[in-house]
Amino acid sequence: MSAPARFILHPTDFSAQSHLAFAHALRLALSNESTLSLLHVGDDSYEDWDRFPAVRKTLVRWGLIEADAKRRDIQEKLGVGVEKVIAEQKNVVEAITGFFQERPIDFMVLATSGRDGLASWLMPSKAEKIAHQTHVPTLFVPAGGHGCVSLETGAVNLDHVIVPVDQTPDSSEAIERGLRAISAFGSENAKLTLFHVGSTSMPDVRVPSGPWQVEQKVVPSGDPATEIIALANETKANLIAMVTDGAHGFMDVFRGTTTDKVVRHAPCPVLAIPTNN
Repeated sequence: MSAPARFILHPTDFSAQSHLAFAHALRLALSNESTLSLLHVGDDSYEDWDRFPAVRKTLVRWGLIEADAKRRDIQEKLGVGVEKVIAEQKNVVEAITGFFQERPIDFMVLATSGRDGLASWLMPSKAEKIAHQTHVPTLFVPAGGHGCVSLETGAVNLDHVIVPVDQTPDSSEAIERGLRAISAFGSENAKLTLFHVGSTSMPDVRVPSGPWQVEQKVVPSGDPATEIIALANETKANLIAMVTDGAHGFMDVFRGTTTDKVVRHAPCPVLAIPTNN
């Protein structure tokens, strides 16, 4: 069974697009009583420090602390530690991966934006590079999509989770995390969909017994990433949870893995879980 995330990293570029990812990172930290590190790569200036996401204002808006609460109240009342760090480096990917050598990070939340056409063939996005090099479960939150956490209220909606499955890699941890998510934040109608592309039968997977609704869908042929994205759009899924074993061949490096391609175009957050975790 996977352990709760104790040290969560959220790199931020202070853009409006990253605000939704910040909400997901903060909500996860609250649920796990974790330490949340907010990391910006840039100049160590007063202006940059002032642009960090406002944790206390967000928690006040969510109704979790009083308006006059102090910084220490976040730790004492909510069990969440928060640190804000500026890394003065030019290379964003190197700065973030280097941060992992200084902190025991075991989960990461990244904002992403889709990439189409020639660019998606020639160069992996920074978010993909970071995830490949850090090897921790990573929640990718699309800037233009719908999240499962409300930035305004902090409310969580996890009524539908999709878990793509295949013969390899083993999808057990994605199934476990998906079920744990709908158990904690789903309504009585919440369900998990096991989704397989490429044959007429579902691979042999083990689903823990419990009160949850689990359905199976099989598509005999097609591009897995395309079919996963189509199902997420059709069903208005709140989360896609998938295990990834990284890039192996020449074309994977340049085109991206199935997970990379899903991350680029998914309408909802994608939880990517490396096989070595």
